[in-house]
Amino acid sequence: MARKKVVSKTRRANNEGSIFQRKDGRWTGAVTTGYDENGKPIRKFIYGKSRMEVANKLTELTNRIESENFDYVDNNTIGSLMTEWLLVFKKNQVTPRTFEGNFSKFKLHIEPKIGNMKIDEVNTIVIQKLLNQMIEDGYSLDVVRKTKVIFNQFFDYAVQNKFVQSNPTLLTRVKSKERKIYDGENKYKAIPPEAREMFLTCLCEHKLLKPLCLCMMLGGLRTGETLGLMWKDIDIKNKTINVDRAITIVPKFDENGKITKRVTVISETKTACSKRTVPMPDLLVEALKEYKINQEIKADEKGIVLTDNSNLVFCNDDGSLRTYYGTKKIFNNFLNKYKLNNLGIHFHTLRHTYSNMLFEADQNPKVIQALLGHKSVKTTITTYNSVDKSYFQKATDVINKNFKVEESKLSPKDMEEDELDEELEKLLREKQTRRKRNKDFEM
Repeated sequence: MARKKVVSKTRRANNEGSIFQRKDGRWTGAVTTGYDENGKPIRKFIYGKSRMEVANKLTELTNRIESENFDYVDNNTIGSLMTEWLLVFKKNQVTPRTFEGNFSKFKLHIEPKIGNMKIDEVNTIVIQKLLNQMIEDGYSLDVVRKTKVIFNQFFDYAVQNKFVQSNPTLLTRVKSKERKIYDGENKYKAIPPEAREMFLTCLCEHKLLKPLCLCMMLGGLRTGETLGLMWKDIDIKNKTINVDRAITIVPKFDENGKITKRVTVISETKTACSKRTVPMPDLLVEALKEYKINQEIKADEKGIVLTDNSNLVFCNDDGSLRTYYGTKKIFNNFLNKYKLNNLGIHFHTLRHTYSNMLFEADQNPKVIQALLGHKSVKTTITTYNSVDKSYFQKATDVINKNFKVEESKLSPKDMEEDELDEELEKLLREKQTRRKRNKDFEM
């Protein structure tokens, strides 16, 4: 009977490379990655806390060596690899503004911290520590999550190209909710009710800003949607505005990802839900009628056309596209002239004012969502529904109306024992009635 072959415990397994334990207790592995010009082997060393850890790393390294990309990956840092991925692959897959956000997060949060590391050195712990440090430095969870997404997408690309065997981002964690700290102040995002009439009065003095601002304040349009309106979108007869497009500021990049300029273009609306038809109140209808007459007079003087269906409603004097920054400058000058700048008003405040006026009128949140063009009613309720202190008094008035305090004619000390028992039974019955009414309401 043949004797069973005994393998020495110190002998390495196939494809394991050379593994040994150092005097300090750490395990080390070495594998030949190639040969220099003199024929001398080029050895790469791997370190770990256990033999198994080093063996796994050597297996991954061996697989990478056998791939055609090994020399390319081994001679580049993760910073250079991610830069190439962003510029060559990611740039053409997303909108320019999304790419700008991705590239800036890489330049600000990733490259300075780990840009000089090799890709096989970037493990789950390295990425998790980077994300944790961002939170400690005060960055919002939204920024941290988007940075994690960049890591995740890059390592998916790296796995597909056999730069690494697995995606280390998959085991990282970012908390789901941001801790809210109540500072005792309510941030009211709309124009205060007591200042709205004054704001409208001042608007009447400005031929351009009056209809433009009313489209946002009385129609709920975004600034980009307002500047993208054409006269074919304005239905005076049926008193509606058709929102079908918006202006967008698009960055242009050089071959290194640096922004060279920004251009204003007409594009799709923010989301598919943003395409909508909104009703116009009479004040907005009359403002647009008056503005169109002024535009026709201006067009006759210049010998051009400004009010055809294909013309932009709020164009420059020559009919060209008006930029956001140019319009914002006109608005800021208007606020300074009438001393309204201390109210914290900006263009988006007008849209918040529209939603707040609808909430103040007790309109259905789903209706307000549709008018604002929101994808989710949660955004409408949580972001576009500010409250001022008058809301608190209204809420208290409702409670007072529904729950009136009835004073007893006799105090308990003036009652006989039978009268006191009767009064307690009465209070108990009233309590049971209220409990039943509240239960029915919840159902």
